[in-house]
Amino acid sequence: MKPNSSKQLVARYHDKALARLKDQDFEKALGYFDKILQLEPNDVEAIVNRATCLAQLGEYQKSLKTYNKALKAKPHDHDALYNKATTLYDMDRYEESLEAFDLALKSDSSDVNALCNKANVFVALGRHGDAISVYSSALQVNPEDVDILNNIGIVYAGQKQHQKAIEYFELALDEKKGDVGSLCNLGNSLLEIGKYRLAYERFRQAVKQDPGDFDALFRLGVTCNQLDMPQHALDCFNKILKHDKKNADVLVSKGYSFHLMQKYRRAITCFNKALAIEPEDTNALYHKAKSAARAGDFSDACELISKMLGMERKHKAHAHHDAHHHENLLQKITRDPDFRHVVPLPDFQKVLKAHR
Repeated sequence: MKPNSSKQLVARYHDKALARLKDQDFEKALGYFDKILQLEPNDVEAIVNRATCLAQLGEYQKSLKTYNKALKAKPHDHDALYNKATTLYDMDRYEESLEAFDLALKSDSSDVNALCNKANVFVALGRHGDAISVYSSALQVNPEDVDILNNIGIVYAGQKQHQKAIEYFELALDEKKGDVGSLCNLGNSLLEIGKYRLAYERFRQAVKQDPGDFDALFRLGVTCNQLDMPQHALDCFNKILKHDKKNADVLVSKGYSFHLMQKYRRAITCFNKALAIEPEDTNALYHKAKSAARAGDFSDACELISKMLGMERKHKAHAHHDAHHHENLLQKITRDPDFRHVVPLPDFQKVLKAHR
């Protein structure tokens, strides 16, 4: 084959491979990169792209081997280092992933994707302060990046620092008004700190922006329940269940709407549907017990409480943790006004005695 025709063929395969990559047809793209490497075995770009295809197909070990081959030929290749780091992250090899991201950032310290993914590794390691620091570095490069602002807010929210989280979600909305993700993140933090009316407005705005966003619709329904607007909540949950009839979380929340409306039998039906999907759903069991108690089915309520306490003991990780959590559940039950007629009963005292 003439040299010119070989180069032309490589260029043609390259174009076809990139087109398949764009379409996420990784198997066909892999085939084209293999053909390129048959003609040009030392083509580092093709080697890196081949490794990326392998990673996307779940062939992580082969992918790492191929990235290392590229790095042997070109030790500071940014794409190879970056993609190797993301593959290690996908394999839960976080410390190695950090090392690879650090090397990638040495070659390009302003790579926002590398900075954000490095921060994601810190989140996975529980190093939230480091994660915020790296996200902040990314924000210095792109000060108006809505995703980075949201990511910082999410880390703060995960640490229960919701006031700080709210600051970043609001900054994100300043940059992109009406952004559904930012609205939902802000609504979630407002919901967590009990600012239900403000959360309601944010979720309602998100649903208005995107009526098909079922997460926003679900959170709006949950907030409506908190505001004692169960009929509005039902409207939200029913819209979701038209598309996802076996969503246990939505069924539990719908049941709670009926509970608030004092329609306890209908509430129990919803909780039973949720338990048919997830038999050990503690939230469904707890709310079913509440509705059973309010409906006067005290023995059923006690039986459900006993089941929950037994599940806690069965799934305990450590004796100290179990005792703490066990005590909290009992405190929650005794403080819950829905159980006020159950707690004094001999059946409930038997449950307590059995689980001491």
